[in-house]
Order: sequence, then structure tokens, then C-alpha cells
Amino acid sequence: MIRPVMLTLVACTGATSAGQAHGQQVLEIDYSVGRVVIDDPWRSIRWKSAIDHDRGILYVHDDEEPDGIMAFSLETGEWLRTYTTRDGEGPQEIPGGFSGLSVGSNGRLYVSGRTRVLEFDQQGTYVDNWTPTTLARGQGAVCDFAGRPAVPAPGGVIRRGLDHNDEAIGPEVFVGVEPDEYTQESVDMVGLQWKARIACTADAAFVVNTFEDESDSVHVYYESNRRGVLPIPFGLATDQALTVGPLPSTDGLGNLVLLGVSIVTLLGQDGGFWNMGALIDPQSGCHAVIRNPEANMFQPRFMGIYQDSAVIGYRYREETTENGRRVITNFDYANKVVLHPLRRVSGRPCAGMLPTVN
Repeated sequence: MIRPVMLTLVACTGATSAGQAHGQQVLEIDYSVGRVVIDDPWRSIRWKSAIDHDRGILYVHDDEEPDGIMAFSLETGEWLRTYTTRDGEGPQEIPGGFSGLSVGSNGRLYVSGRTRVLEFDQQGTYVDNWTPTTLARGQGAVCDFAGRPAVPAPGGVIRRGLDHNDEAIGPEVFVGVEPDEYTQESVDMVGLQWKARIACTADAAFVVNTFEDESDSVHVYYESNRRGVLPIPFGLATDQALTVGPLPSTDGLGNLVLLGVSIVTLLGQDGGFWNMGALIDPQSGCHAVIRNPEANMFQPRFMGIYQDSAVIGYRYREETTENGRRVITNFDYANKVVLHPLRRVSGRPCAGMLPTVN
């Protein structure tokens, strides 16, 4: 059953109304220099990842541990530990298997499936599990919202309460694990929830849940129950309308990071794209578009921001010769992760954002 929870809507003072975000600065990833974090031909890193900015840890899903999340140091590349996340119905298991992950406060890690969230401490020890009272999430979307796990819900966000009763955050949140009846409206709602993605700072949750309709904005829900909208920079929005992106993340300093996804989804479309992502100050709207030196660079994939560098995963690729022609095949996993610096191409810097970038 889905029941509407009506909360007060207060005028938003941070995020703006929907519309095109006017360019503030353009940053380019400098692939000519960088620091290698992981370079291992036996690695098979998939694209669900998370960064602990305070501790310098990269969490990834690697085929070496199909039932776990591996943690690596962003300073040394050293493997630190593995978090076990088996498919199953037990208290330390995830029905249907792992779908998403997010870093929590105090070094915690949340690992999520479609319906359940597992919580681990910074030593990798299982702590608790939570089954939110909302529709299933195909992306396993979860984040740390002011110290507690939260997930997207139709019309807002559901957060685990202090007494473990769920809290609805947003002006009109639908709470429940399935619709009362399957009308076109409820089918659309289930579809949006299935594809929803979320990232959080200390006081706001950023939800991308309508991009299949070529949405050009991110919905913002504040702990005070305010709601707002942040425009996605135009070039990134245009590119990502052809894929499943962008994916929301953060830089550890309160800014929203949008990760572009380079996937060919339509015949005849290149899909590599020039714009790799964006960094947005949710309070002022000031932003930086992050781009490649050239379009259609299929091998690198933007995984996030660490300090003032872009975290880039390199797709494993093979080069062969067929009928005298050179053939390059890019696979959908990485065996190399590199920190590359960002260079300012145009525009003015946003106050306090990437202070060492020139």
C-alpha cells in the first residue's frame, strides 16, 4: 500500500528553480600527467563505486569478489579490506544481491540492494540492516543523510529514524512497498523509483529520478523539509539524455558531483561525449563543467573527485587485427584507476571550489 505523507513546503533559498544552468567555468581533465592508484591486469572493477574523502578510500565492486565490496587506499593503491554482501534473506544478506553503495559518517559503509540496506563499520564489521518502507530501487540508491541512511522515494526521501521508524522528508512523500492498484500513474511512479539515484551532504539529499524523460534538473530535499531544484549544466544534460546518467555524488566539501556515463544506447550515436561531469555548489548554483580534451574518448570513465583531481577508471581494452584492419574493443570494466589533475579552460572559479586548480 502507498500512503501519501503530507509535509509543509517551505520556499527554497539554496537550490534554484528548474532551467538551464549558465556556465561558470569549464575544467578539462589533463591525461598527460597523473598518479596511478591501481594498475593490475587481474582487476575487473565495475562502475558502482564510492569515495571516502576523509580517509582517502575508494570502494569498488570487483569481479574478484562478486559477493563483496573491496576497499583500496587512494594514496597507495593498497587493498585494505573486503566487505561481504551475499545474496540471500538472512540479516547480513541482500535479497537479489548488491546494487549500490555509499560512504557513511565515521567511516561507515552502506551497501544496498533493491529493498535492503546493510551497514558496516570502518573495520568492515557488519552492524545492522534496514528495509525502507518504499518501492524497490533497481539502482540500489542509498546515501548518508545527516548520519543516517536514506533512500529516494516518490516525492522525496525516506530516512531511517532514530527509533528505527522511517522518516519521510519532502513536501509530499509516498510511503509503501507497492501500489494499491496498477494504474498508468502508479506504473510510472514505480519506473521512476526503480531508476532513481541519490547522493547526500550533511543537510541535503540530491535525487536524479526522472532522467529517462530527459530531465535537466536534480531534485533537492533538505532536512528542514524544504525542496528545491538544481539545473544540470546544458551540455552534460544533452549528452546524458542518450544514456542512463548522470550519477550523483559529492566531493566531501558539500558540493554536488554529477558523473557522466559514457554508454552507447542508440544505434548511430557515439556515446563517448565531451562533457564528463560537473561540480555544483548547491547554495550558490556556481558550477564547473568537467570535460575531456576531445569528444568520444571511450576508455576513460569519470568516477568522482578526490581532493582537486578527477578519479578516472580506464576500461580494459583489447586491440586486434581483423582482415587487415585495427579493431579496438573496450570492455565494461576497469583494471586501472588514475588521479588526473583538472585544468581551467575558461570561466571564473567558484568560491572555495577546487582551490588549487589553475
